[in-house]
Amino acid sequence: MSTEVPNSNKKFEEALHLLNEAAKEKKEEIQNLLTDKYQHIQDVMQQVAFKNRENWEHARRFAEEAIGEGGEKIKEAASEVDRQVRKNPLRYIGGVAVGALLLGFILGNSRRN
Repeated sequence: MSTEVPNSNKKFEEALHLLNEAAKEKKEEIQNLLTDKYQHIQDVMQQVAFKNRENWEHARRFAEEAIGEGGEKIKEAASEVDRQVRKNPLRYIGGVAVGALLLGFILGNSRRN
């Protein structure tokens, strides 16, 4: 029996050594696979970020154009209102007075309730 124990210990050590070598080889393979996969994910993320940057720039330019056009339309509408008020001011003064009266009536009733 004494000869079997050292012999089985030696076989056990050899088996552990073989397992360690196999684990090292597989570890490198797994690391390479993960690196490749992570690189793929990183490339995709960079492409998405670039595309989002392009979309953001497009939206910003569109908004600037819309604001510019909207500003012109507002100026035109304001000048038209100004012309109409100067043409017949009593109509607009009466409209504002009626609107203020209705607003006061509505707000007064809501406070009573």
